Amino acid sequence: MPPRGDKQSDLWAQIGFYTSLGFIIPGGVVSGLLIGWLLDRWLHTGRIPAAIMAVLGGVGGFVELLRILLKAEERSEKHESDGGDKP
Repeated sequence: MPPRGDKQSDLWAQIGFYTSLGFIIPGGVVSGLLIGWLLDRWLHTGRIPAAIMAVLGGVGGFVELLRILLKAEERSEKHESDGGDKP
């Protein structure tokens, strides 16, 4: 039987991992918006580059979220095929 502290730390690691996923898409949008805003100021254009970069940041955040979840699923399947928690 594994020590109780080990399961507790694994639970908190999972909570931290899944909580951080909620910041990926908004972070991409905000980063894209900031880059677009800087391009607007540098090129003296309208708000079009900011809008385009915000959308691209959101798409990039969504793609990154999918990549992270696919890696997590592969690790989970590998862990289950290894027999899970062996004594």
